[in-house]
Amino acid sequence: MTLVVVAGAVLVLQFADAAGTSPWLSAPLLLLGAVAVPSIGAELAVARREEIGLARLRGIHGARLWRFLLVEPLLAIVLGTLFGLAIGAVGTVLATRTWLDDAAPALGRTALLAAAAIAGAGLVIVGLSAASALREPLAVQVSARRRPRRATTLAIFLSVLVLVGAGVAAYRSREAAGEPDLVVLLGPALVGLALGQVAIWVVRLAARGLTPVTERRGLGAFLAARRLARADDLVTPIRLVVAAAVVGALALSGAVAVSGWTTGQAAVEVPGARTIDATELGAMGAADLTDAVDPDGEHLVATAIVRNETRLAERRAYVDAARWDAVVGDFYDATPARAASAAVGRLSTGATPVQVSGKRLTLTVSGIEVPRKRTFRAPDGQEASVGGGFAELSLSYVTTANVSGAAIVRFEVTPDGRAVSRSVGVPDCADGCAITGLALSRDTRGVIDGSEFVVRLDSLDLGDTDLLAKPWVPEESSVAAALSNRFFRNYEPPAVLVVNLVDGLQVALLPGGTPLALRLDQGGAGVPVLAAGEEAPQALDLGGDDRTTDVIGVAGSLPLLGSVGLLADIRASAVGSGPTVPAAEVQVVADADTPQAMLDQVAEATGSTWRTRASVRHSLGERFGGAQSTAYALTALACALVALLALGAGVARHLRDYRRDVASLRVLGISTATARRAGRAELASLTVLVLAGVVAGGWLAVTLLLDGLPLLDVPVAGLALDTAPSLWPLVVPAVLAAAAVVLVGGRARAVRASTTRPSLLREEEGR
Repeated sequence: MTLVVVAGAVLVLQFADAAGTSPWLSAPLLLLGAVAVPSIGAELAVARREEIGLARLRGIHGARLWRFLLVEPLLAIVLGTLFGLAIGAVGTVLATRTWLDDAAPALGRTALLAAAAIAGAGLVIVGLSAASALREPLAVQVSARRRPRRATTLAIFLSVLVLVGAGVAAYRSREAAGEPDLVVLLGPALVGLALGQVAIWVVRLAARGLTPVTERRGLGAFLAARRLARADDLVTPIRLVVAAAVVGALALSGAVAVSGWTTGQAAVEVPGARTIDATELGAMGAADLTDAVDPDGEHLVATAIVRNETRLAERRAYVDAARWDAVVGDFYDATPARAASAAVGRLSTGATPVQVSGKRLTLTVSGIEVPRKRTFRAPDGQEASVGGGFAELSLSYVTTANVSGAAIVRFEVTPDGRAVSRSVGVPDCADGCAITGLALSRDTRGVIDGSEFVVRLDSLDLGDTDLLAKPWVPEESSVAAALSNRFFRNYEPPAVLVVNLVDGLQVALLPGGTPLALRLDQGGAGVPVLAAGEEAPQALDLGGDDRTTDVIGVAGSLPLLGSVGLLADIRASAVGSGPTVPAAEVQVVADADTPQAMLDQVAEATGSTWRTRASVRHSLGERFGGAQSTAYALTALACALVALLALGAGVARHLRDYRRDVASLRVLGISTATARRAGRAELASLTVLVLAGVVAGGWLAVTLLLDGLPLLDVPVAGLALDTAPSLWPLVVPAVLAAAAVVLVGGRARAVRASTTRPSLLREEEGR
């Protein structure tokens, strides 16, 4: 028992430390060990009762008698502790290498202290049991019969305390917020012990009630009822068996809940068979890559997620909506995001950013003098003057490497309208770039000019692309900046700042060198989005700037995002946007039928490797503390070993008494077959009791405690962890516990003529 408790505690403590979870996940094991060890200690003292009596008859007393009693248990505890440390260390290395990838240190300070505390507690318990045995009368010690004794006041008090503790643990688990305390972590073992104790009371009360009834039903049933009512060789260890099975049912239910959550969350985050990181390319770079590798749009789709779990209003995701239905298809049909997935195709508006390639930007511009003059006085009293001057054009873009840049052209505008051409090199766009905006400003060079300064862009070409072929409109923010300038508080902008001509673009510049920003005209429509959660929806482009929002649907759960966030189209959000924000997780997702050649091309272009959905599930478990359920499963396994040892020890200690009882029955003329029937009836009753107790206790533990145990750190927008009781996680531990009772208890009730012959009684009396 020392070996099992020490090995289990060391394994769980070291695993919990490596996984970064609470070391008190081992609390149920320590509690069951604290129940089992005193029982074994007391039985050990009782088993050596005859030795104590004989030693006293031979005149051995005092320290010599104590040494006689404690040397053997001390040696067993020391050896058990040493072997437990060794087995726990090996188990730690194997378990952490299997479930945490990297092997953790075999032993740590906490584990060594726990082992020493367990060994010390075991020795104290054995010493107290020996002291209790020494106080017994000599006549009792040398008696060959062991008669059942009534439960002591302390035993009754501890039984009631377990029941109260189980109720407190259930209450605190449901009401307490934050990390669970020790009482909550002890809850499964307390509930199991409480149900086990109730089971013992039920079987003994039922047996006592059935004893008079069975007198008329047959001798076998009567004998079974009498033993269940008085004997404790199989009945008492049932408490630990039920408790360990309840802990196992809770651990198995938790593992099933965590597995179901990681499976569902992986499906939410990865809408395909495999995914590959493409963050370096940016969202549009990933979309362009899918266009190049999969031009038909049947196998690859680009996605980007900005999690923002601390700022839920900015939590969002982008998908290539035009490809979604063909690539993703019915992937989300079995998930809460089914309705939202079916609506993703509606996010596609056909809008795409202007993508060009070239090495030089060429500009042809004309100046126009407007006869109407607007004059005003600056703060220093100087009047505005009229005239031409210099202006500056800035073309903003995002490269294929997801880096922003600008090409700046400075030119002169004269009142006579003479055309001027200028050209600058744009090496960043040699391999392609996306145009995000224009800005024109007047270069006053210290001159305060209140006249209307109008320029006409006759042409603006980057490479072979005419950038004036698409309509441009002013950004409201730049106009607002000019109106709020205190130096030009009397300035009134013209009715029309920008005129898109058939053969050019006419722009009225803002005074004082304030840049007038232009963006591509999208017809005034907002970016379509799907929304989830309680936050007010506000669309953001890939660069994180506000966009006009058109909410086309609200869902309870969204692909990629879960229960909170906005889902938009990558291409619509890329129009006029800066580089994809660094916080975005850009990925390319492939369906199960993607040809290997396509997968290889994407891997080469991104410099990454593909991940399967199984690896995503594994990473989710690591990220959100799924190892906690593994640590709890290891605790449950150690608890099961403790219960089996307690059951086996009870059988081994009482086998001699049972054989003597059967021999006595044979003296009275009761056949071996009748004794076998009584043993089978007793065993069947205990098996049914264990099945019912474990299922009931497991259901109560899962219902009352599972929500409060630290099995998973669910993210704020993640799927809810389903902790409702399931049938098979309750039935499997119950069946295993019942099987242990049948197999181990069956050995205790095995009746053979050679081992239960009446002469056995004469041999014992002779001794």
